[in-house]
Amino acid sequence: MREKLLAKTFSEIPQEAWENIVEREPEWQNMKPFLPRLGFGPFATLMVVTGLNDYQLKGKADVAYWPRIRDVLQNSLCPKSIQELCDLIRPFYETERINRTKVQRLERFLASPLADELWEASPGKVSRELLGICRKLEGTMHQGHDDKTIAFAMKCLAMSLLMLNEHRFDFSGIPIPVDSRVEQFTRRFEPQLDTARKIRRYWDDVLSMLRVNNSCITMIHLDSLIWQVAPLGEYHIREYFSDLGISKIGEELCVFLQP
Repeated sequence: MREKLLAKTFSEIPQEAWENIVEREPEWQNMKPFLPRLGFGPFATLMVVTGLNDYQLKGKADVAYWPRIRDVLQNSLCPKSIQELCDLIRPFYETERINRTKVQRLERFLASPLADELWEASPGKVSRELLGICRKLEGTMHQGHDDKTIAFAMKCLAMSLLMLNEHRFDFSGIPIPVDSRVEQFTRRFEPQLDTARKIRRYWDDVLSMLRVNNSCITMIHLDSLIWQVAPLGEYHIREYFSDLGISKIGEELCVFLQP
Protein backbone atom coordinates (compact mmCIF):
# COMPACT_ATOMS: atom_id res chain seq x y z
CA MET A 1 0.00 0.00 0.00
CA ARG A 2 1.13 3.53 -0.74
CA GLU A 3 -0.61 5.55 1.95
CA LYS A 4 2.68 7.10 3.11
CA LEU A 5 3.37 8.52 -0.35
CA LEU A 6 -0.19 9.80 -0.67
CA ALA A 7 -0.04 11.38 2.78
CA LYS A 8 3.24 13.05 1.84
CA THR A 9 1.62 14.56 -1.27
CA PHE A 10 -1.45 15.77 0.62
CA SER A 11 0.69 17.15 3.46
CA GLU A 12 1.92 19.81 1.03
CA ILE A 13 -1.60 21.27 0.73
CA PRO A 14 -1.73 24.49 2.80
CA GLN A 15 -4.51 24.95 5.35
CA GLU A 16 -6.06 27.78 3.34
CA ALA A 17 -6.49 25.41 0.39
CA TRP A 18 -8.00 22.74 2.64
CA GLU A 19 -10.61 25.23 3.82
CA ASN A 20 -11.32 26.24 0.22
CA ILE A 21 -11.87 22.57 -0.66
CA VAL A 22 -14.48 22.16 2.08
CA GLU A 23 -16.25 25.33 0.97
CA ARG A 24 -16.60 23.87 -2.54
CA GLU A 25 -18.74 21.00 -1.31
CA PRO A 26 -22.32 21.09 -2.69
CA GLU A 27 -23.84 20.96 0.79
CA TRP A 28 -21.82 24.05 1.76
CA GLN A 29 -22.49 25.94 -1.46
CA ASN A 30 -26.23 25.29 -1.49
CA MET A 31 -27.05 25.43 2.21
CA LYS A 32 -24.87 28.12 3.80
CA PRO A 33 -27.15 31.02 2.68
CA PHE A 34 -29.88 29.62 4.95
CA LEU A 35 -27.78 29.73 8.12
CA PRO A 36 -28.49 33.38 8.98
CA ARG A 37 -32.12 33.00 7.95
CA LEU A 38 -32.83 29.96 10.11
CA GLY A 39 -30.43 30.53 12.99
CA PHE A 40 -27.87 27.98 14.11
CA GLY A 41 -30.03 25.39 15.90
CA PRO A 42 -32.68 24.94 13.19
CA PHE A 43 -29.98 25.06 10.52
CA ALA A 44 -27.92 22.37 12.28
CA THR A 45 -31.04 20.20 12.55
CA LEU A 46 -31.71 20.67 8.84
CA MET A 47 -28.12 19.78 7.94
CA VAL A 48 -28.23 16.54 9.91
CA VAL A 49 -31.53 15.32 8.48
CA THR A 50 -30.58 16.16 4.89
CA GLY A 51 -27.22 14.46 5.43
CA LEU A 52 -28.97 11.33 6.67
CA ASN A 53 -30.93 11.04 3.41
CA ASP A 54 -28.11 11.80 0.98
CA TYR A 55 -27.95 8.33 -0.59
CA GLN A 56 -29.52 6.40 -3.47
CA LEU A 57 -30.19 9.65 -5.32
CA LYS A 58 -31.73 10.28 -8.73
CA GLY A 59 -28.44 11.70 -9.96
CA LYS A 60 -25.26 13.36 -8.74
CA ALA A 61 -25.65 15.00 -5.34
CA ASP A 62 -24.36 18.33 -6.64
CA VAL A 63 -27.11 18.36 -9.29
CA ALA A 64 -30.01 16.19 -8.17
CA TYR A 65 -30.02 16.63 -4.40
CA TRP A 66 -28.59 19.73 -2.75
CA PRO A 67 -29.73 22.28 -5.37
CA ARG A 68 -33.25 20.83 -5.22
CA ILE A 69 -33.35 21.14 -1.43
CA ARG A 70 -32.08 24.70 -1.82
CA ASP A 71 -34.97 25.43 -4.18
CA VAL A 72 -37.49 24.05 -1.66
CA LEU A 73 -36.12 26.32 1.05
CA GLN A 74 -35.86 29.38 -1.17
CA ASN A 75 -39.48 29.15 -2.23
CA SER A 76 -40.93 28.65 1.25
CA LEU A 77 -41.48 30.50 4.48
CA CYS A 78 -38.88 30.00 7.17
CA PRO A 79 -39.92 27.04 9.38
CA LYS A 80 -40.51 28.10 12.98
CA SER A 81 -40.68 24.61 14.48
CA ILE A 82 -39.43 21.09 13.87
CA GLN A 83 -42.88 20.08 12.66
CA GLU A 84 -42.91 22.93 10.14
CA LEU A 85 -39.49 21.82 8.91
CA CYS A 86 -40.74 18.25 8.53
CA ASP A 87 -43.84 19.40 6.66
CA LEU A 88 -41.69 21.59 4.42
CA ILE A 89 -39.23 18.98 3.19
CA ARG A 90 -41.34 15.82 3.37
CA PRO A 91 -42.85 16.39 -0.12
CA PHE A 92 -39.34 16.46 -1.58
CA TYR A 93 -38.51 13.04 -0.13
CA GLU A 94 -41.87 11.66 -1.21
CA THR A 95 -40.67 12.03 -4.81
CA GLU A 96 -37.19 10.60 -4.21
CA ARG A 97 -35.93 7.09 -4.82
CA ILE A 98 -36.84 4.64 -2.02
CA ASN A 99 -39.14 7.41 -0.87
CA ARG A 100 -40.90 5.45 1.85
CA THR A 101 -37.63 4.72 3.64
CA LYS A 102 -36.43 8.30 3.31
CA VAL A 103 -39.67 9.74 4.68
CA GLN A 104 -39.43 7.31 7.60
CA ARG A 105 -35.86 8.40 8.28
CA LEU A 106 -36.87 12.05 8.09
CA GLU A 107 -39.70 11.56 10.55
CA ARG A 108 -37.71 9.32 12.90
CA PHE A 109 -34.95 11.86 13.31
CA LEU A 110 -37.18 14.93 13.54
CA ALA A 111 -39.38 13.22 16.16
CA SER A 112 -36.37 12.38 18.33
CA PRO A 113 -35.10 14.06 21.51
CA LEU A 114 -31.84 14.66 19.62
CA ALA A 115 -33.62 16.84 17.06
CA ASP A 116 -35.22 18.82 19.90
CA GLU A 117 -31.78 19.23 21.48
CA LEU A 118 -30.16 20.41 18.26
CA TRP A 119 -33.00 22.81 17.43
CA GLU A 120 -32.25 24.76 20.63
CA ALA A 121 -28.48 24.25 20.68
CA SER A 122 -25.80 26.90 20.45
CA PRO A 123 -22.66 26.47 18.34
CA GLY A 124 -20.61 26.17 21.51
CA LYS A 125 -22.73 23.34 22.87
CA VAL A 126 -22.60 21.39 19.61
CA SER A 127 -18.86 21.97 19.36
CA ARG A 128 -18.24 20.67 22.88
CA GLU A 129 -20.55 17.66 22.53
CA LEU A 130 -20.01 16.62 18.91
CA LEU A 131 -18.90 13.05 19.59
CA GLY A 132 -21.71 12.55 22.07
CA ILE A 133 -24.16 13.80 19.46
CA CYS A 134 -22.76 11.20 17.07
CA ARG A 135 -23.51 8.42 19.57
CA LYS A 136 -27.02 9.75 20.09
CA LEU A 137 -27.56 9.88 16.31
CA GLU A 138 -26.50 6.25 15.96
CA GLY A 139 -29.02 5.27 18.60
CA THR A 140 -31.78 7.42 17.14
CA MET A 141 -31.38 5.96 13.66
CA HIS A 142 -30.60 2.40 14.85
CA GLN A 143 -27.40 2.42 12.84
CA GLY A 144 -23.78 1.63 13.53
CA HIS A 145 -20.85 3.98 13.98
CA ASP A 146 -19.38 3.11 10.57
CA ASP A 147 -22.55 3.58 8.56
CA LYS A 148 -21.84 6.05 5.78
CA THR A 149 -25.04 8.07 6.28
CA ILE A 150 -24.23 8.59 9.97
CA ALA A 151 -20.69 9.69 9.11
CA PHE A 152 -21.95 12.04 6.40
CA ALA A 153 -24.67 13.52 8.61
CA MET A 154 -21.99 14.27 11.22
CA LYS A 155 -19.86 15.90 8.52
CA CYS A 156 -22.83 18.10 7.61
CA LEU A 157 -23.32 19.03 11.26
CA ALA A 158 -19.64 19.90 11.66
CA MET A 159 -19.86 22.00 8.50
CA SER A 160 -22.53 24.10 10.17
CA LEU A 161 -19.90 24.94 12.81
CA LEU A 162 -17.21 25.66 10.22
CA MET A 163 -19.58 28.06 8.46
CA LEU A 164 -19.46 30.12 11.67
CA ASN A 165 -15.66 29.82 11.83
CA GLU A 166 -16.00 27.47 14.81
CA HIS A 167 -13.12 24.97 14.64
CA ARG A 168 -12.85 23.91 18.28
CA PHE A 169 -14.50 20.51 18.02
CA ASP A 170 -13.29 16.94 18.14
CA PHE A 171 -14.03 15.00 14.95
CA SER A 172 -11.70 12.12 15.75
CA GLY A 173 -13.12 8.65 15.37
CA ILE A 174 -15.78 9.64 12.84
CA PRO A 175 -14.85 7.67 9.72
CA ILE A 176 -14.91 8.65 6.10
CA PRO A 177 -18.33 8.05 4.48
CA VAL A 178 -17.51 5.29 2.01
CA ASP A 179 -19.71 6.07 -0.97
CA SER A 180 -19.18 5.20 -4.62
CA ARG A 181 -16.79 8.09 -5.22
CA VAL A 182 -14.56 7.21 -2.28
CA GLU A 183 -14.53 3.59 -3.43
CA GLN A 184 -13.73 4.61 -7.00
CA PHE A 185 -10.86 6.90 -6.02
CA THR A 186 -9.32 4.46 -3.55
CA ARG A 187 -9.36 1.53 -5.94
CA ARG A 188 -7.66 3.54 -8.68
CA PHE A 189 -4.40 2.97 -6.82
CA GLU A 190 -5.26 0.35 -4.17
CA PRO A 191 -7.48 -2.21 -5.99
CA GLN A 192 -7.00 -4.77 -3.22
CA LEU A 193 -9.05 -2.63 -0.84
CA ASP A 194 -12.29 -4.39 -1.68
CA THR A 195 -14.47 -3.66 1.37
CA ALA A 196 -15.75 -0.49 3.02
CA ARG A 197 -13.98 -1.51 6.23
CA LYS A 198 -10.60 -1.71 4.52
CA ILE A 199 -11.17 1.62 2.78
CA ARG A 200 -12.11 3.33 6.05
CA ARG A 201 -9.01 1.97 7.74
CA TYR A 202 -6.84 3.13 4.85
CA TRP A 203 -8.05 6.73 5.03
CA ASP A 204 -7.86 6.68 8.82
CA ASP A 205 -4.16 5.86 8.42
CA VAL A 206 -3.65 8.61 5.84
CA LEU A 207 -5.38 11.14 8.08
CA SER A 208 -3.26 10.13 11.08
CA MET A 209 -0.12 10.79 9.05
CA LEU A 210 -1.42 14.14 7.83
CA ARG A 211 -2.28 15.26 11.36
CA VAL A 212 1.29 14.72 12.56
CA ASN A 213 2.23 18.02 10.91
CA ASN A 214 -1.20 19.68 10.70
CA SER A 215 -3.59 18.97 13.56
CA CYS A 216 -6.26 21.17 11.92
CA ILE A 217 -6.96 18.62 9.19
CA THR A 218 -9.97 16.38 9.86
CA MET A 219 -11.81 13.71 7.93
CA ILE A 220 -14.10 16.53 6.80
CA HIS A 221 -11.25 18.00 4.74
CA LEU A 222 -9.99 14.67 3.44
CA ASP A 223 -13.43 13.39 2.42
CA SER A 224 -14.20 16.68 0.65
CA LEU A 225 -11.01 16.45 -1.39
CA ILE A 226 -11.55 12.81 -2.35
CA TRP A 227 -15.20 13.34 -3.28
CA GLN A 228 -14.33 16.25 -5.56
CA VAL A 229 -11.37 14.70 -7.41
CA ALA A 230 -12.65 11.09 -7.61
CA PRO A 231 -14.47 11.41 -10.96
CA LEU A 232 -11.75 13.51 -12.61
CA GLY A 233 -9.28 12.42 -15.25
CA GLU A 234 -5.67 13.57 -15.22
CA TYR A 235 -6.30 16.78 -17.18
CA HIS A 236 -9.07 17.91 -14.85
CA ILE A 237 -7.14 16.88 -11.74
CA ARG A 238 -4.33 19.21 -12.84
CA GLU A 239 -6.90 21.93 -13.57
CA TYR A 240 -8.56 21.43 -10.17
CA PHE A 241 -5.35 21.89 -8.19
CA SER A 242 -4.18 24.71 -10.43
CA ASP A 243 -7.39 26.55 -9.60
CA LEU A 244 -6.54 26.10 -5.91
CA GLY A 245 -3.11 27.62 -6.53
CA ILE A 246 -1.24 24.38 -5.83
CA SER A 247 -0.45 22.97 -9.28
CA LYS A 248 2.39 20.87 -7.89
CA ILE A 249 -0.08 18.72 -5.95
CA GLY A 250 -2.03 17.95 -9.11
CA GLU A 251 1.11 16.89 -10.92
CA GLU A 252 2.22 14.66 -8.04
CA LEU A 253 -1.23 13.08 -7.71
CA CYS A 254 -1.41 12.28 -11.41
CA VAL A 255 1.93 10.51 -11.19
CA PHE A 256 0.72 8.67 -8.11
CA LEU A 257 -2.46 7.49 -9.87
CA GLN A 258 -0.63 6.02 -12.84
CA PRO A 259 -0.84 2.19 -12.96
